[in-house]
Amino acid sequence: HCIAERDGSTRRSNLSFRLGYQAGTDLGRFGATVWAVGAKQNFRHESIQEASNDWAILVLDRAPVGVHPLLLSHHSSASLSSLERQVLLPAYSNDIASAEVLSVDPDCAVRELIWDALVHSCMAQAGSSGAPLLMQDGSEDVVIGIHTASMFASDNGHVARFVGNQAIGSWTFREAARALSRQLKPELVH
Repeated sequence: HCIAERDGSTRRSNLSFRLGYQAGTDLGRFGATVWAVGAKQNFRHESIQEASNDWAILVLDRAPVGVHPLLLSHHSSASLSSLERQVLLPAYSNDIASAEVLSVDPDCAVRELIWDALVHSCMAQAGSSGAPLLMQDGSEDVVIGIHTASMFASDNGHVARFVGNQAIGSWTFREAARALSRQLKPELVH
């Protein structure tokens, strides 16, 4: 949703990534190009089902030095629900030091799956959108999803109660990521 214009169309120009910017250690500005988008977003009224396609893959104009990508999880949504207190959400939430310091909720879980969206118990505030949901898989962290929003149940348009936080499962964008990998380094893709 961060690359969408107000009308839901995809913003194609003037996109960038600034490694270390939030921590005050700006390690460079990288131009970015949109590779793939899950679906056009509707910001006025969006169902959970529509929001479950709120993802985009951007390609940087060069690789950041010393940064290694995380793998996408191969776990099913059912197995993720059984991982009590094994999910991490590192994020720059606006409620912690004005989003200048990375915080990590190390004690959360995936509670359920609703219309391909993971409902999780991680502490997330404004500014957490786009943060990865991670879990330990062997000796490395893998991405199980990307946090996108907080969900509320409503009754005739009135907010009734907080349901949980929503993340897009990594399986929703796995094929687009594989297609990009095949294009960039076909000899490394299995």
